[in-house]
Amino acid sequence: MAANGSTVKDAVNDRAAGVYSYAQRSLDRVVAPSSRRRAYDSASALASSRPILFSFAASQLLLSFLPLLLFAVFSASTVAFALGAAILFALFWIGVAFLLLVPALLVTSSIAVLVWGWALGSFLVARWLYAHSPVGVTGGAQIDAGGKQINVVKDERGVDGKVNNTN
Repeated sequence: MAANGSTVKDAVNDRAAGVYSYAQRSLDRVVAPSSRRRAYDSASALASSRPILFSFAASQLLLSFLPLLLFAVFSASTVAFALGAAILFALFWIGVAFLLLVPALLVTSSIAVLVWGWALGSFLVARWLYAHSPVGVTGGAQIDAGGKQINVVKDERGVDGKVNNTN
């Protein structure tokens, strides 16, 4: 059994060493080792030169850390919840507005097609009536263009009517 107990102990030690090295690498990415060394040296110097001030600051930090951490977590979760609720609220009302938009677009696009069809039909009927109207107009006019007289004769006979300059 001694061999089995030492195997478990070795496995636990290896796992703890792995966790420690991972934490060390993560900390090195966040704060450079040189910056940490300067902070440790400064704290050590303060503890040596002013032990009463250092012990006061350390006790305040140790005992206030948990409430400050809980407050920060509460604040962050409140903001996250509020943002999530705001997004859900906005998505709900956007969905309601979309349910109103689709029928409104169907109605307005149907009306637009009817108006376009009416305008096209009116144009085609008016063009057909104009082409088949028996009205013919003949007339003339005299235009003064800078001291020069221009006679214009209009002879309109249906679609192929022309305006001729008689000069």
